[in-house]
Amino acid sequence: MKAEERERLRAACRVTAASHPALQRGQGEIAEESARSIENEIEGFLGAVIKDREKVYRSAEEALQPLMLLFDVALLQVCDMSHFGFQHAGGRAKIIWPGAQLPKPPRPNDVFYILTSNLAHAMQAFRLLILHGFESQARAAFRGVVEIVDLMIVVLADEATYRAYITSFEDPKASYQHWRKHLSPAVIRASVSKLEADDPIALPIDTTPDELRKHNYAWLSRFVHVDYAAHVVAVHPSDPDGRSQRLAMLGNVGEISKATLAHSLVYLWISLLRLEKLLLQKHGWDRLRGDRSRSWFRYRARALDALFAAYLPTFWEADRPIALEE
Repeated sequence: MKAEERERLRAACRVTAASHPALQRGQGEIAEESARSIENEIEGFLGAVIKDREKVYRSAEEALQPLMLLFDVALLQVCDMSHFGFQHAGGRAKIIWPGAQLPKPPRPNDVFYILTSNLAHAMQAFRLLILHGFESQARAAFRGVVEIVDLMIVVLADEATYRAYITSFEDPKASYQHWRKHLSPAVIRASVSKLEADDPIALPIDTTPDELRKHNYAWLSRFVHVDYAAHVVAVHPSDPDGRSQRLAMLGNVGEISKATLAHSLVYLWISLLRLEKLLLQKHGWDRLRGDRSRSWFRYRARALDALFAAYLPTFWEADRPIALEE
């Protein structure tokens, strides 16, 4: 603890002693001693908790392989899209909606950069949580990933949604009504479902992308909403051998972490397949040449396909999502 922080803590304890003298007397020490006691607890008790996080993180990347490799390649694809948008933010050639007469500002390239950057941020937050043993919180974070990637899909698939996305209002009520009508998760999910029905993508597992999206979102939402049983599961994470921990404040990486990561990966995979198809066929990325060529992006996408096809179907047979079994 730095000197400035230490003095602020002492000042807070002096204020506490002055406003609650009986409580201070009950501690059997003066305010400065109470401040030192809290400092010692931060360094000792809380320090042990933080060290435990570091220990979990060091072992987690190995424990979650090869799933983490798949996630990192998927994250690389999203970061590549974000960097591509950044590189061409000021360029004259539009990398999305090249033939559409759209309002500007914002420029379509900037919109693409904003969407992909938000998706990259959300995926990195999920990665940090799952690797530090906070599996339940990672599930909650991944619902944010789902909502961003679904929005991005529809913004690229439907010009009206693109226009709705870039429209803002100063009046909070008008802004909320606009969001509810055009951009809410329910509206966006319905649009994605229609897109999947009109132009399906085949998967090497016994379910469709639309079924996966619906069941995964329901599964994520169930653990995000207030529910006692879900909270009990969240604070007693299992070890790799399946035994639950008794000390509830500490997270851990175990079998349920692997299942959450695998289910999240499938959602990312089908979303990246859809995004790639939209960008190539609807937004002309197959025609980009020179420094805008997307051939390496496509190569990584096919490598990611091979990774998924080699591992996830096997995992799926043994660890079918809870929602799909109901």
